[in-house]
Amino acid sequence: MLRLSFLVLASAFAFTSHVQALEASAANKKSIESGLMQNAETANAFTELEYQLVEASGLLSLSQQIKNSAQRLIAGSIEKPAAVSINHAQHFAIAKSLAKRWTEEEWQQRLLVLIHDMPVATQRSIQQQLLHPMIKAAQRKERVAISVQSDPAYQLYMNKLRQRPPAASRWKLVENLDKQSGFSQIIIQARSVVINDIQQQVKGWQPEGAWEKQARQDVLEFLFYAYRKTPNTELKQIADSFKQPELSQFYKDVLNTVK
Repeated sequence: MLRLSFLVLASAFAFTSHVQALEASAANKKSIESGLMQNAETANAFTELEYQLVEASGLLSLSQQIKNSAQRLIAGSIEKPAAVSINHAQHFAIAKSLAKRWTEEEWQQRLLVLIHDMPVATQRSIQQQLLHPMIKAAQRKERVAISVQSDPAYQLYMNKLRQRPPAASRWKLVENLDKQSGFSQIIIQARSVVINDIQQQVKGWQPEGAWEKQARQDVLEFLFYAYRKTPNTELKQIADSFKQPELSQFYKDVLNTVK
């Protein structure tokens, strides 16, 4: 799966420390309850294959993406005050709400439940598809792109991309890759979760009107960088690999789980 943590390089912000503190508190509470839950957990244990699928999917990083999205939105509200801004108490309440539902452990459990409901044959098919050399190679390219996002060369590439857009045929291939993988759809849904949380805590707050369009643009630009040296034929093959019925349905189910 296309990596969902490509926006982790947002500027440092107090939101992260709030979340970490709250997650630590939640972890302590869970450790106390773990003894009481042990028998139930043993009876409903997930298989090694199910854990492998979660890891291979690249979806665990969505937990961090949720926090980064909140960080960016809150930081934007402070830097460019709108009609309704976010105060410190509201900031903390947002962090508390998200920490409650979006620790990596909680998100992993939700993914495991989703996979656990699939027939074993379907699980094995998805595993084979995720471990295909082409998809693994695509993930490596994206990891490299993530690792250099703070480098001047990355921003220079983005500036050139905006000033001199690529050929329409190349643009269409990248858009198709995004469409087949569902990458920007999941990112938009993740940001929607954060926006809803903020609006529950801050009455009257609204995100920028074009936030969905901007999220999709962020994804497409990232993909252009990640696959800048990938030939068109290979790019098409990567996109086509996500059309496999089991894999395609899996990511659709994941999208419905991001709430």
